[in-house]
Amino acid sequence: MEFETTHEGELGAPVGDVAQEAVDATATRYTRMPDIDVEQDLREQLHGRGLRAVTDATVEEIATMIRAGHEVRFGRHDGSIE
Repeated sequence: MEFETTHEGELGAPVGDVAQEAVDATATRYTRMPDIDVEQDLREQLHGRGLRAVTDATVEEIATMIRAGHEVRFGRHDGSIE
């Protein structure tokens, strides 16, 4: 699963950690509102943090894991989940 920045400059944390925050926020939102579009929410969460997935397959794979209740881990979050 690869991500790239959407703008020039620093993210303030490693890409994996920033992506993890987006995934955690999406998973939390899905738990509270299971009718959301998980792929779209994940894209928005990533974009809001200055990232995008390199491929649509990455977003689809993560969304499938979230909907299945699997833990998605590739970085550390800092506890600032929405």
